[in-house]
Amino acid sequence: MLATVLFTDIVDSSKLAKALGDRRWRVLLARHHAIVRKTLKRYHGKEIDNAGDGFLASFHDQVDAIRCACAISDGVRALGIEIRVGVHVGQAEVLGRKLGGITVHAGARVMSEARPGEVLVSSMTKDLVPASGFEFDDRGLHSLKGIEGEWRLYGVTAVDGTPRPAPLEPKDALRLREGIRPPPLVERRSGRIVVAALAILAAIGVALFIVYRPHPVQIQPNSLLRIDPKTNEIVADVPVADPGGSQLTAVPPHEIWVLSQQDQVISVVDATTNEVHSVGVFGGSATSGTAGYGITYAAGGVWVTGGNNEVEELDPATRTVRATLTIQGGPALLAAGYGRVWVTVFDRDLVVAIDPRSGRVVLKATIGSDSNGIGVGEGAVWVSNYSDGTVSKIDPASGTTTQIDLTVTRTVSGYPLNLSGGPATVGIGFGSAWVSDVKNGVVYRIDPATDEVVATIPVGKPSSEYASDVAAADGSMWVTSPESKTIVRIDPATNSVSDRIHVPYTPNGLTVGVGSVWVTINP
Repeated sequence: MLATVLFTDIVDSSKLAKALGDRRWRVLLARHHAIVRKTLKRYHGKEIDNAGDGFLASFHDQVDAIRCACAISDGVRALGIEIRVGVHVGQAEVLGRKLGGITVHAGARVMSEARPGEVLVSSMTKDLVPASGFEFDDRGLHSLKGIEGEWRLYGVTAVDGTPRPAPLEPKDALRLREGIRPPPLVERRSGRIVVAALAILAAIGVALFIVYRPHPVQIQPNSLLRIDPKTNEIVADVPVADPGGSQLTAVPPHEIWVLSQQDQVISVVDATTNEVHSVGVFGGSATSGTAGYGITYAAGGVWVTGGNNEVEELDPATRTVRATLTIQGGPALLAAGYGRVWVTVFDRDLVVAIDPRSGRVVLKATIGSDSNGIGVGEGAVWVSNYSDGTVSKIDPASGTTTQIDLTVTRTVSGYPLNLSGGPATVGIGFGSAWVSDVKNGVVYRIDPATDEVVATIPVGKPSSEYASDVAAADGSMWVTSPESKTIVRIDPATNSVSDRIHVPYTPNGLTVGVGSVWVTINP
C-alpha cells in the first residue's frame, strides 16, 4: 500500500531516564504517549508501533502527517523534552497489523537525521504538499544507513506562516522536567471527584458560550468565505472581484489569491487582516479581456492562465510578471505537484506539464473531452472530463493516461444517475481521488490502486452549474454544492456527509490554506 510514515524519538532518552529515576521517567513517558496518541487521533494517524520512547504511525494524507508531526513536537515541549521526527511516503508492505519494507526503513533513517525539535521530511513528501501552508529549509543530500543513493531532506520551518519554535533553552527544559512527579495516593483516590467537578465547569462554560455567542458573519455575494475546520464556523467574509468559476489558491505565508475571469483581476486577500488588493492580470488593466480562469502556487510563484494562449508566472512579493509562456490552444485549469505545473488545454484535450525552473513544457498527455477539474496526488495527475463522464489518470513521469469510465450504471438510494456528463472537479486526500459531480449531486471516491469507484456519496441537489470544488482539510473532504447552497463535509472513514454549512448564495471554488477552508461565493 502507499503509506505516509511518521517516526518519532525522544532526544537523549537514556540520559533523561537516568536523571529522572524510574518512577518519574515512567510518568514522563505516560504523558508523552498521551500527547502523541491524542495528536495522532486528531490528524487521523494510525499508531503502528512504539518502542518505549518513540512511535511509528501511518497516514493516508501527507499534509495530515506533517501537521501532526509539528503538533507532537510542539506539544511534548510542555514536558521539558525535545523529540526528532521524520516523515516519508512510499510503497510499504502490509505485515498483519504492521508495515514493513524499504519505505519504513527510509522513514526511520530520515528521523535519525533530524536535529532536536526538528521535523524532517523526504523530498518525495515535500513534493506532494504544494500550497499546503508549509515552509521548508533544504537540509541537503544525505546518505541514509542501509539504503542506496543520496536523499535530499527538508526541515519544516513554518506552518501557515507561523515559524516553528526553537528548541527549549536547557534551563527552561530542566524547570519543566522538575514538575514531572508521580501523583500522591490522595490525588489518585480523588481523581473521579476532580473529573466530575471539571465536567460541571465545562458544562457551565459551554452554556455561557451559547448565551454569549457572537452574531454570525454577514455573507454577501461575490465574496470569499473563511471557515474554521475545527468548529465548522464561518469566521470571515471578504468581498472580492466576481470569482465566477475561476480557481483560487493559497500563497504562503498568509495570502489567498482569487482569480476573476469576469473582472480580469486577481483579488489578493491577506488572511491576517482580511485586507484585499487587486492585481491586473497579464500586466493589463481590469478590462483588458486577457485573463483565464486557472491559478495555482508552485515553486515560489503564482501561475495564471490567460485567454490568449498564455500562462504567466507572477512574483507573489512584487505581484509583477516574472515570465510568460505561450501554449497553443486554450490553457485553462492549473495544478501543482511532482515538481511541475500542470495545465489543462481545453480545446486540445491535453494536459501539459511545465518545469517551473526553466519555464518550458516538458510533457504532454491526452485526456478526455471538456476537462473541468484537475488534481495532483496519490501517484498521478487526475483530470475530470465533463462531457464524456470520465476521469483521466496521468502518470506524472511518462504522461501515460488511463481513462476511468464513470458512465457505468450507478444508483443512489435506488435511483439511477444521469452520467452523460457531470464530473466537475478533483480533490486528493485520504488515499483517494475524489470527483465532484454537480449534475448528479454526488461525489465519487476513486481508489488509486484499482481505479475503481469505491463510494458514491450524495452531497446535494443536482445542478446545471459547472463550478463545484472539493478538497481535503482537517480530517474531512470538503465540497461545494451550488444548487443546495451548502458547503458539505464528508467523513472519509464512513463515506458519508458529517456536516453541512448553509449559505444564502452560491458556493463555487474551494481551497485550503492558513489553517482554514476558503470558499468563493457568487450571487
